[in-house]
Amino acid sequence: MLVDPLLRFLVVDVPPGRVLLVATSRGLARVVLGPEDCMVGSLEQLSASRDPLAASRGSPLLTALAGSLRRYFLGRRVDFSQVPLDLAGSTAFQTDVWRLAAQIPYGSVRSYGWLAARLEGRGCARAVGQALARNPVPVVVPCHRVIEESGARGGFTAGDAWKGLLLELEGGEQRLRLRERKVRRPAVPASFAIEQPGLDS
Repeated sequence: MLVDPLLRFLVVDVPPGRVLLVATSRGLARVVLGPEDCMVGSLEQLSASRDPLAASRGSPLLTALAGSLRRYFLGRRVDFSQVPLDLAGSTAFQTDVWRLAAQIPYGSVRSYGWLAARLEGRGCARAVGQALARNPVPVVVPCHRVIEESGARGGFTAGDAWKGLLLELEGGEQRLRLRERKVRRPAVPASFAIEQPGLDS
């Protein structure tokens, strides 16, 4: 069992709804979007994996992140790359997928196949999708920016409505509609391109 004597949690009200943030002493462990039963289930799951457990409301990390999320949901660009994460229990493949997803710029989208191609043959698009489905910290690790090759949104742990909202908030939803209609509009900034060499390393 993972030993972490204290879990910190905070429920944040943002324009679309409520967001549960959970942190350990090592960093952010969960971001839960959606109804309260999902939030309770996530807390129970974390509680079962840590012994002994004490839960407490809030922490400096969560307070700062709550402010950043409020700004994000007001349509402002927020850099979450410096948020410390506790990804205990994840596999090396999952963390590699999440690391790549975290590099996708605000307002941009990439396909599952795009990520798979950059994992040096260690996974197919389906495996990438499965790893993203287990992303414990959506928005902070922006798995909503990964879509199907066809331009369809693809899955999202918090549901299609949340994924659509996040893409629309960032401008990515407009990019999806253009792809689905096979419309080319030169005025779309280069940062919205599905392929952006600047992410290669």
